[in-house]
Amino acid sequence: MTENQRIIPILENVLIVLHGIVLILTIGQNYISLPVFLEVVGRMHPLLLHFPIVLLFLTGLLFWYPNWLGIQTKSALRFLFLASLVLTGLTVLAGLFLSAEGGYEEDLLFPHQWTGLGVFWTGTLWYFFWTKNKIQAAKFSSLFALALVLVAGHLGANITHGSDYLLAPLEKLEEKPEVPLEEALAFDHVIKPILEQKCISCHGPNKKKGELRLDEMEFFLTGGETGPALDNANWEKSLLLHRIFLPMEDEEHMPPKGKIQLTEQEIELLQAWVLDSARFDKKVNQYPQESTFFTLAKGLFDDKDRKTYDFPFADKGTIAKLNNEYRVIQAIYPDSPGLRVSFFGKSQFNANSLDELSKIKEQVVDLNLQNMPLKDADLDKLANFPNLETLNLNFTGINGSGLSSLTKLEHLQELSLSGNPLSEDAVSHLGKMQNLAELYVWNTQLPASQLTTLSASLPDTRVESGFEDDGRLYQLNAPVIESEKTIFQDKVQVTMKHPIGSVKVFYTLDNSTPDSSNHIVYEGPFFLEKSANLKARAFAQGWLGSPERQTVFLKSGIRPDKMNLTFPPNERYKGKGPETLFDLEKGDTEFTSGNWLGFKDTPFEITMEFDKPKDIENIAFSLFSAEGSYIFPPAKVEIWIADAGGNFQLLSSESPEMPTQIRESQLFLKEYPIQKSQVRKIKARLSPINPLPKWHPGAGQRGWVFVDEILIN
Repeated sequence: MTENQRIIPILENVLIVLHGIVLILTIGQNYISLPVFLEVVGRMHPLLLHFPIVLLFLTGLLFWYPNWLGIQTKSALRFLFLASLVLTGLTVLAGLFLSAEGGYEEDLLFPHQWTGLGVFWTGTLWYFFWTKNKIQAAKFSSLFALALVLVAGHLGANITHGSDYLLAPLEKLEEKPEVPLEEALAFDHVIKPILEQKCISCHGPNKKKGELRLDEMEFFLTGGETGPALDNANWEKSLLLHRIFLPMEDEEHMPPKGKIQLTEQEIELLQAWVLDSARFDKKVNQYPQESTFFTLAKGLFDDKDRKTYDFPFADKGTIAKLNNEYRVIQAIYPDSPGLRVSFFGKSQFNANSLDELSKIKEQVVDLNLQNMPLKDADLDKLANFPNLETLNLNFTGINGSGLSSLTKLEHLQELSLSGNPLSEDAVSHLGKMQNLAELYVWNTQLPASQLTTLSASLPDTRVESGFEDDGRLYQLNAPVIESEKTIFQDKVQVTMKHPIGSVKVFYTLDNSTPDSSNHIVYEGPFFLEKSANLKARAFAQGWLGSPERQTVFLKSGIRPDKMNLTFPPNERYKGKGPETLFDLEKGDTEFTSGNWLGFKDTPFEITMEFDKPKDIENIAFSLFSAEGSYIFPPAKVEIWIADAGGNFQLLSSESPEMPTQIRESQLFLKEYPIQKSQVRKIKARLSPINPLPKWHPGAGQRGWVFVDEILIN
């Protein structure tokens, strides 16, 4: 008996045992608690799976082409067959152990698990049919089993690398629209791309390691098994930062050892964002320009504008020799071969200074000759710089007759000629420079007719000819609203100011926008005696009206003797429960402060009861909206009053107008008349928007409703 013949029965028995264990685990996987050492075995699944894949395909080749490797005996192939199946069984077993740890999206785990089991079961059938000489059945089983190997592998890659991992190189990637710095949101356009590159593979929709997702704001704030990623009570102690700064050897360090690590710049960005209260709706340009976050984030957007060049770097020694007190040569930005050359010292300049740049003429892309004494004949020397893009000839004394030489510069994008007495010939030469993007001709003595001709000949060029009072209006700054407090008992004094004394300030108290047909003219400090949503704008002759300035004033009203929330607020935004709504502490735009109650999966519904009947005039809700953070006005507001028998009757139902774009965060007041006497019970329901509109980045998901105060008067 050969060695293979002695081992084959053992392997067959092992295979039977594996099938039994796998079947038990498959049926009872939701009811079994694994010991720690089996979790270690489970984590070997990614290591083990490579062996059965290779061996099964090798077995398939030998099954279909038995003479391929010169294997003549059936026992040798049988041994290979069984070894493949035993390793497949062990891989499936480890996979079941690994899935028991949790943290995987069920929609992705389920098909991978069952196709993996299918490989094991159909592979065994293939072996059975082959040993019984049922060749046709064996052939069919082999094709099915090998196809399942490919499917199971692809589905497994979806879990670990994302659903588009395998086919991504073959697909044309959807280009995300470039967002200018002025419109960029700190989270969406700076922080989220970092998380997508370094964190989402383990903490995203496909895999939720530790039950933590970091792909959207709402999951980011909810946290995972060890708590929220952000600590709004002490930002420095946020778990996100703690894990990043742990030593690499610590098993809780993030990203884990062996994964691509965060760069120093990415760490600084994340830290600066978190320490500044981790705002999800704040724009980059709303950060102070001297702040670390703004400086780093601006650098990211500047990098996107950097141009690459295919010409070689100039010799460093040559650049060093050409640099002197009157001529500075430097790279246009680090690691670029493009050079910027600037001349200083009018008395030290002559035309030969340009000839001396011949050794770096290919690399010069920006040349500043402002205030240098030039003649039009000297402009012919500038045609020797083939890659010149920016040329400053301001106040050089040329009349423009030599500008024809510059038409040879195919890459010239920006030309400055301000302060020169240009002739009409200059206009004809400039009209041939169709590649220009910007042309500056301030104080050039060209008549308006010539400037008009020049602009017409360069339709794709921005021609700047200086300031002309063309009647263009500029916008005023918003007025300042001042008061000692925004929540008051009897009345509160309001003052409005503007740095330009001649302006008129128009305001409203009903949340409408002040304009020429809808306003109250501010004539001096005034008192508010009831809740108001004050909006103010400044107007003046010859100016555009200012943006709105808004402040919500709340008059503390009747406090219910009993109050009950039908549904609890979200765990992250639970404040002090219903007490938050009557504590006379106005929340601000920092919605994680603990002064707000947040609702997403359930409506905000509250029942308020008075021990003695009250005469109620109105009820008002102090609300918050920040569409960038998925917080919207309520989709529906409903108010009920209990009748004498205690049965609630619907008094009011409204669907507030929804925003059509992401706006600045704002506080606002929704007020509803009651006009009822002898009221004992009031019930109110504010329903969050579901789903978010198609224009929103989170389209299809649920929105939030945030409430901080209820005023009953």
